Amino acid sequence: MKRIGIYHYQYYRGACKLCYRHFIQEMVESYEKCHEVAKEIYGEDCEFLHYTDFGQYDSNDTDRPSFRRMKEAMEKGELDVLMCYTLNNITTNEEQLIALYKEVRARGMDFLTAGKGLDAMKFIDKYIEQNHL
Repeated sequence: MKRIGIYHYQYYRGACKLCYRHFIQEMVESYEKCHEVAKEIYGEDCEFLHYTDFGQYDSNDTDRPSFRRMKEAMEKGELDVLMCYTLNNITTNEEQLIALYKEVRARGMDFLTAGKGLDAMKFIDKYIEQNHL
């Protein structure tokens, strides 16, 4: 069984109830798409662990409670795959994203996005190579 950690960060600054429902609906749809893509790749035998930070955190920094819990699960070997809907759901900080990716790969884990699946790794590897990171 593949243990897949799905990370999602949703900036929420306090708005009307309709906006709040929209944010929640968007997160649910993101998770459903991640489940669908992961099952296409690994089959039905997947366990999904969700890590969601919902609030007023800086998108340029990964110092968030659920992100820290996800990293701890990685360090304990509790995850086989790290997945996100899009890369900016993790961070908009290139250095932090590349460092996370390198850690994921060093642990022998896969890194997926909902839009690119396993190809996300190819794109990130190529980016790292081209920019000598």
